[in-house]
Amino acid sequence: MATTNSNNSSSPSHSLGSYLYQRQLDGNKYTSGRLLVDAGSSQFPGAAVLAVGGARRGGAGYINYLGREPAPTDLVLRAYPDVVPLSDDTEIGADLFDAILIGPGSPRITALPSKSRLVIDGGALALAMQPHPAEQIRILTPHEGEIRKLGFDPADRKSCALQAAAQLRAVLLLKGRNSIVATPQEIIFIDEISGPELSTAGTGDVLAGLIASMIASHRPNTLTHAAEITAHAVEIFSAAAHVAVGSRAPLVATDLLDAIPMLLARGETSL
Repeated sequence: MATTNSNNSSSPSHSLGSYLYQRQLDGNKYTSGRLLVDAGSSQFPGAAVLAVGGARRGGAGYINYLGREPAPTDLVLRAYPDVVPLSDDTEIGADLFDAILIGPGSPRITALPSKSRLVIDGGALALAMQPHPAEQIRILTPHEGEIRKLGFDPADRKSCALQAAAQLRAVLLLKGRNSIVATPQEIIFIDEISGPELSTAGTGDVLAGLIASMIASHRPNTLTHAAEITAHAVEIFSAAAHVAVGSRAPLVATDLLDAIPMLLARGETSL
């Protein structure tokens, strides 16, 4: 796979499946990571299904879905009986979760949790402008339209990603052609294989779920480690898109939910 790190050298070849958390022989569903997904709304109920679908393929052993509204909750539980729902009055800032995904499909939220690792997407990105605890690990996943709304100019994508990461004290994944993963100090990764096939509704929801699941299972405690995991998730996601397009076209977001496990099962290191 063609990837680029901060010094523009090619990354070493690894089995893409090795990027997932390697489950322990004596482990259980909790040792593999517990993830809470807060996604979907009456306006965008399908985003919940796509985000949870991506999360189910990222390695987390236990996935909860926060049921704020009936329509997305019903869709998620019909599609994924292994996902455990939580009621809307659950205290999502509690130390129950190794990571929380919040924002795909614009769930009704007015504040972000102050605890746990957060993957912030979609409708929750505006809330990331507010101050947060210095020790909290945050991963933001805007596309160019969303980064503009946050006040950053993506004309120079590298500079934009670095500036946003520094100002927001977070890992910044600037999605789009040649997606960039940055920390406040450096660019960790530039995706060189993704193509226009991913420019379709819902693919970002799948990616957000995949990232959050990998964050929950690996439990990074530094921004650099979280950025590396995010980069690995983007690699898997982009490679899975090639697998999906190879068997059907045009690609739609749900194709990725089948392509990701197919890709990982092959044990491939490159396209």
